Amino acid sequence: MPTATATPTAPPRRRRRSAAGPAPTIPGMEAMKSTSFSLPPSLVGRMRAAQWHTQLHRDGHRNLSEFVRAVIEKEVLRLERKYNDGEPFPAVDKLPTGPSPEGARRGADLRALQREQEGQTEGGRKKKT
Repeated sequence: MPTATATPTAPPRRRRRSAAGPAPTIPGMEAMKSTSFSLPPSLVGRMRAAQWHTQLHRDGHRNLSEFVRAVIEKEVLRLERKYNDGEPFPAVDKLPTGPSPEGARRGADLRALQREQEGQTEGGRKKKT
């Protein structure tokens, strides 16, 4: 039988960091870097809800950044153990922009299917019926 849990209240608002420089760090702790990723809205909603409703539990996360760090760390460790003898992969300074080769093929296949469904020829003109 599920147990009732208290819905957490909103944490106190923190003052915004000034644009004067990076936020101070704890000695020995790696500085944070802001990064953005595109995610489906449904996954973002589930992530926010999971973090919010579990933050007061022993294994909960205080905020979304902590939640994302923990999830990414777990997956990176898994991949390093499985594919690189548990060692970190060599650094990749800059990823190429645009789709991966497989993503480009999928996109081309999808566009070809859409043209076929629209009844177009390779020249872009509609077929006469």
